[in-house]
Amino acid sequence: MKLYGTTTSPFVRRVRIVATEIGAHVELINTATDDGQALLRKVTPIWKVPVAEVDGRVLFDSRVIIDWLTTTRGWGRLAPPHDRWAQANLLSAIDGALDSAIQVFYLRRESLATAELPFAKKQHDRITAIFDWLGGELAAGRFGHEAGLAEISLVCTLDWMEFRETYPVASLAGRFDGVRAHLAARDSFVATRPHT
Repeated sequence: MKLYGTTTSPFVRRVRIVATEIGAHVELINTATDDGQALLRKVTPIWKVPVAEVDGRVLFDSRVIIDWLTTTRGWGRLAPPHDRWAQANLLSAIDGALDSAIQVFYLRRESLATAELPFAKKQHDRITAIFDWLGGELAAGRFGHEAGLAEISLVCTLDWMEFRETYPVASLAGRFDGVRAHLAARDSFVATRPHT
């Protein structure tokens, strides 16, 4: 599989982790360079990563790519969803938190004082509300105890938020430390930790 993306993207990281866990080879096309961006824009009209070229198809978005991989190659060492719709809600919530953090990251990158922006405060509050809900789902035992897509996505999100300093992950009072510890030592997570 040819995967367009960067080593820092949490969405690309999810795909790389899943691919490793199911034994699919990944050739990463680095889109952080001008040449990489030019290649990306040739294969997708939305100019976002990840994009995969796999089995004669071009697939946009991490969830679509992961769905293709697990449908065509199985789950490997990963846990398939027990309740597809509950997992979809978890993934939507995690993606919502990540999308908000990414928006704040890009505002900061443009040298805007995000602490003073109502939009940035709203994003922070949205992330907090999502993590409160996820904490309740975790406490109720609805996820967090295996290597499934929700757990992978949560760890990738928290790791990226710490890496980019977009949300005070330490303020979560260790709620998700067990999930992170459970997955952190897996080769797929070690090899894909975000770095510059």
